[in-house]
Amino acid sequence: MNKAKSVFIVLFLILINLSLLHVATMSWHSPLGPGWIGVFVLALPNFYLFVWMFMRRRARTSRNLHFLMASNLMGIALVLTDPAMESDPWPLVIGNLIFFGSIAYIFWYSNLGERSNAELKEGEKLPVFQLQTLEGESFSSEQFKGSAWLLMFYRGNWCPLCMTQIGEVAGRYIELDRLGVKVALISPQPESKTQELAKRFKVPMKFFVDTEFKASKKLKLMHENGVPFGMNWLGNGEDTVLPTVLIINKHGRIVYSDQTSNYRVRPEPEQFLEVARQKLVGAES
Repeated sequence: MNKAKSVFIVLFLILINLSLLHVATMSWHSPLGPGWIGVFVLALPNFYLFVWMFMRRRARTSRNLHFLMASNLMGIALVLTDPAMESDPWPLVIGNLIFFGSIAYIFWYSNLGERSNAELKEGEKLPVFQLQTLEGESFSSEQFKGSAWLLMFYRGNWCPLCMTQIGEVAGRYIELDRLGVKVALISPQPESKTQELAKRFKVPMKFFVDTEFKASKKLKLMHENGVPFGMNWLGNGEDTVLPTVLIINKHGRIVYSDQTSNYRVRPEPEQFLEVARQKLVGAES
């Protein structure tokens, strides 16, 4: 199933880009009929959604993307009511592909499934797992003890929402630090990719590599075939990690756990600060 998703997302992106290009080319030669206008209304909002995510404005969207759904319904209505449908069926074909592709993206591709790892629930002790530092040294999760930590398991540099979320945390790092919370960013992506990412930030966040998915497998966070098809040609693997955020206290006990079931639905950084104020600072005082 995950393999199908990794291929789907690439084909869907190609479809909406080629559709917009085709409609733009046609509009130069003659006025567009309702069918092709419908294709444009379908393709443009879907295109904008991905552009918006890559612009890294926010690390989250609404779960069901209501505005996009409304645009989809408007576009498919124009396609289905085109009087020239019999003579030119291509708007109907392309319009349906975009419409159902968008529905699949919202409700199928974005869905990570039910996630309820009891070992990562609030109140539980953080399981023991192994990581690797950027210096190539082995690091045990037991070494997190003694300080409060925000642990973010992110998919990789290729994931725009992950990069935006990391940027948000970096932007609130001083506030987290004042509350005694350190930040650890963990990914199974190649070490060279993590090295590149670490150089982008001037705040002292700790970057770790989950080599051979040792930690992901131990914590049941491994996402097989979760990387879009073809990204391995750019130095990424095919597998990744399910986006997860944990906050642990200095005793290694989990005080906050976000195991999102939708990769587009992520917690606000203010939530991390509020947890730190209430469950870390408050508890110690």
